[in-house]
Amino acid sequence: MKQHATRTALTLSLGLFLFTSCQKETPEETPAPPTITFAGGTGERKVKTGGNITLSASVENAVKPLYTWKIGGKIVSAEPAFTFVAERAGEYFAHFRVDAENGSAEGQIKISVTDRLPPQITLNPAAMAWAGVDKVFTAEAENAGNAACVWRLNGDIVSEAATYTFNQTKTGVHLLSLKVTTEDGQDLKVITVTVLPEPRPELFFDDGRYRTPGNAAALRKMTVPAGRSLVLAPVICHIENPATFEWKVNGATQPAAGEYFTFTPTEKGAYRITVTEKSTNATAEVEVTCTDAEGTYRRTGKAGRKAHAALALDYGPAPGQFIDYQTGSTRAKALQDLQQWCDAGAQSYFHIGAYGGYFILGFDHSVSNEPDKADLQIAGNPLGTWCEQGIVWVMQDDNGNGLPDDTWYELRGSETGKPETKQRLAMTYYRPGAPSSSVLWTDNSGRTGSVDWNGHHTQQYYYPMFITEDYYTLTGTCLASTAGIGGGLEVASCYDWGYVDNNSSSADRPASHFRIEDAIQADGSPVTLQYIDFVKVHTAAAGKGAATGEVSTEAFLPVDLNF
Repeated sequence: MKQHATRTALTLSLGLFLFTSCQKETPEETPAPPTITFAGGTGERKVKTGGNITLSASVENAVKPLYTWKIGGKIVSAEPAFTFVAERAGEYFAHFRVDAENGSAEGQIKISVTDRLPPQITLNPAAMAWAGVDKVFTAEAENAGNAACVWRLNGDIVSEAATYTFNQTKTGVHLLSLKVTTEDGQDLKVITVTVLPEPRPELFFDDGRYRTPGNAAALRKMTVPAGRSLVLAPVICHIENPATFEWKVNGATQPAAGEYFTFTPTEKGAYRITVTEKSTNATAEVEVTCTDAEGTYRRTGKAGRKAHAALALDYGPAPGQFIDYQTGSTRAKALQDLQQWCDAGAQSYFHIGAYGGYFILGFDHSVSNEPDKADLQIAGNPLGTWCEQGIVWVMQDDNGNGLPDDTWYELRGSETGKPETKQRLAMTYYRPGAPSSSVLWTDNSGRTGSVDWNGHHTQQYYYPMFITEDYYTLTGTCLASTAGIGGGLEVASCYDWGYVDNNSSSADRPASHFRIEDAIQADGSPVTLQYIDFVKVHTAAAGKGAATGEVSTEAFLPVDLNF
């Protein structure tokens, strides 16, 4: 009886303990330590004697923070911002610190006080304009109060106002200079303005290769095995609000009226397919060949086959600071470099430049699609705070000729289908008119920008000069750039999963691992591939940092994980 009572008491006690334990709140996670971002970055500030400058710090993740600004070891403010009065010439260092319950952070800004503060022009040294269309230039300069401005075009004075309206019909490079003068001095900057023909509405089909004026009219070709359907979609250029599309197969009008058309061939053979955007009458044409059923040309590989991609088949780098093909270089030499990289094995990564830059490699065997697992590994070199995502595309050798002239399928990632992700974004890069110049670009939606030349990589041209024509176009899927400033440093954040040169945050989709089962058609719908033979990787974002330069994917050799 005593033993039973004791056991009952113990049971009640344990039950009360468990009940009490279940009632306890889950302890809150310790917040991350504070971070500091200075308005205007951490660079040097300049101010004239007798003037003043306001320094401002933005603090995040600080619990009950205390702020201090110090100059020369003396506290000058206990607020996130303070105004420095420049009483005497010299160099000063403003030290900011935040102390909070969850940690501390600090940073420093250099202040230079001078008796004279000449103006400093901040205009980009390269610009672009359309022939016959007004482009307004504004005299952007620091320390330019009450300044006098003089604009010269090709040596002749064209304006003495703060703005100048540029309008030239002659295409090519024009030299525009700006001189800004104040009582403290003057600054002069020469701007190369490249005048281009105004873009026209256009459609074309992307075959995965770079497009030049010389090959733009060439008939694009794709394949589809018997028994499979193919979704087609054109690249739409400079058509603001595409209306109705008309599709034709061998001249016969199809019921489809949107930008996507699902083609299901009835028999083997070549089909001519055209699409026309009705409001502009822009038209594109593609030849789709229905080949033997999937698996007909599948390759099991021979003795001595390699786990990694072994064949360099095409290389179309975008401009970039790591691209070094100067005047006189050849496409054959560029492909030879790519092949030597393949021959060396997975020892290093290869540079492909800014948005759209790519390589195409082939395996010496077909890579199987194994369900629910990764089939390919393509490593990159992402840093903790700087990722330069690349998109992976795959292709079957449907016609069995050993060449990547069939149909490309994108492997989806975490950003697929989001509004900010742009499929079939075409970016055109323009050959610079002078050495050590930034490379200008436009895209098919009307945006413009540049790949900036810098002093860290001093080769004369970032443009791949084996492309001898005045411009070329790269097409792919464009992710929203994550490049920016975080914690006072330049950062390019990672995406969740599905990209080369990216730190994955998905437990079941580790970084550098890719599944063939993620292949999608042009409209984003899935496509089932039993295997693949070719791989393409292209830089996925059009972003850049002030110090780090353009976002540019670096990729190691693709490896067959089912080898």
